[in-house]
Amino acid sequence: MATSYEYPVRNAGHLSDSEILAEAHELVEAFIEFTRIERINNDILDIRALPASKASIENAFRLVIATEPRPLVRRRLATAGLSLARFQLNVGVRMSITPAPQAPAPSSESGANSLFERFDAALANMAQDTRRLQTIFSDAEAIAERRFEPLNMRPPFREDGTYTWYGHH
Repeated sequence: MATSYEYPVRNAGHLSDSEILAEAHELVEAFIEFTRIERINNDILDIRALPASKASIENAFRLVIATEPRPLVRRRLATAGLSLARFQLNVGVRMSITPAPQAPAPSSESGANSLFERFDAALANMAQDTRRLQTIFSDAEAIAERRFEPLNMRPPFREDGTYTWYGHH
């Protein structure tokens, strides 16, 4: 499944700041396209299904959010980025949280217990990951807000052309 969505990553050590930002935008777009195609909804998936490493996608979202001047777009990016929490380590087969037709019962009690334990662990990890991502993306939004809020600085010259030494305060 993941091989059809592989995202080529270039060596970041040789990229300019604008190229890194462009790569981040492309990686965010690749992830959003991946979630549209896969229709992850409320499912929990293994991180091996991602088009790139989870840390790379997370950092791409942080960078794109922190450099986005439009508040609504930042909020939507943060919401899309939260779906990264649905990807957890060692989940194996996709776990669907939506009701499904009754499946045959596992052949042994221990098989059912291990399945439930794996599901509970994935849900707990997803909840913890969601809280962590909310904090990270909220911090990135705060950076953007500080960066793009209108400055309260006045020009050092008055309308008549004279200079005010305190004009930048």
